[in-house]
Amino acid sequence: MVGGMVDGDRVAVGFQCTACGKCCNSPPLMSMDELFRHAGRFVGALSLRRVRPPRVGIRHVVDGHLVEVTADDVAAFAALARRQGHPLPNGDVLMIATQAIDYPSRGRCPALADDGRCTIHASRPSTCAMVPLDAWVPDRLQAVSLAAKRRGGDHDIGADCLAVVPSTPSPSPSRPRPGGHIPLVVAGAVADRDYAAALARRRDDEADDKHQWGDAVYRLLAPELLGPARGIESIPFAGYRTLPLVPVLAVLANGGPETRARCLSYIGAQRRLIAASLEAALARRRVDDKPMTAQLRQFDATLSALGQRLAH
Repeated sequence: MVGGMVDGDRVAVGFQCTACGKCCNSPPLMSMDELFRHAGRFVGALSLRRVRPPRVGIRHVVDGHLVEVTADDVAAFAALARRQGHPLPNGDVLMIATQAIDYPSRGRCPALADDGRCTIHASRPSTCAMVPLDAWVPDRLQAVSLAAKRRGGDHDIGADCLAVVPSTPSPSPSRPRPGGHIPLVVAGAVADRDYAAALARRRDDEADDKHQWGDAVYRLLAPELLGPARGIESIPFAGYRTLPLVPVLAVLANGGPETRARCLSYIGAQRRLIAASLEAALARRRVDDKPMTAQLRQFDATLSALGQRLAH
């Protein structure tokens, strides 16, 4: 886990989008409202991940600058975890979110046009707007997280969009530095106003989802995850475990006739999209598509069963 900056005033990370497509090579995390809005484009899934909190005293080095986790860093993470996640008995945190899924063999987000441009850029998910920031990393820890995503870093994303840049003050905080990089994180804060707003929006989306359905879904899942079966051990720290959206939709459908109708409409759109995705996969005849085909068929079956139950 990333740490707080002891000499953070000397650590700054710049960002320059090169339109390489690395951020758009798979479907994104999306709020439930975003999935509803794009029901005919993205297949939605329930997404589970475990997150380890930072520990006081852990040290990192970013281009010669010492970064050490402090008690304030731990407290800042705990505040995010309480607002967006579900603390586990052993001190880890369970992230319960929603996301889009697609065949990994496609290697692209379903919203990309043939020319590589985003077809929903104006209404893109908040996750996309905040990339490459991380909604689960406190602002003053973002520089270490970003540095790890550079070429050769622990979490190398295979792109050249990130660089440690001079942290000297600039007349315009968002003015590109030499090399074209916009100062993104400077002195332990997100320096670019647009990115700071996008990060806040994604955190708000996660908090809203937790309030609207996440707490209820956690109560449904807790016996299996925390009981004798120890299902929690199957939830990864890196990546996500994806499940059908049925628990989320079932909780939302209990909100009244309007939300029930919205869920039924969404189920119909999802089943049509899944059918089209399965048909396209059969035409591709790729062996490595088989796991996702099986998962989509499972999703379709559970959506069908829930749709029948909600319609009566």
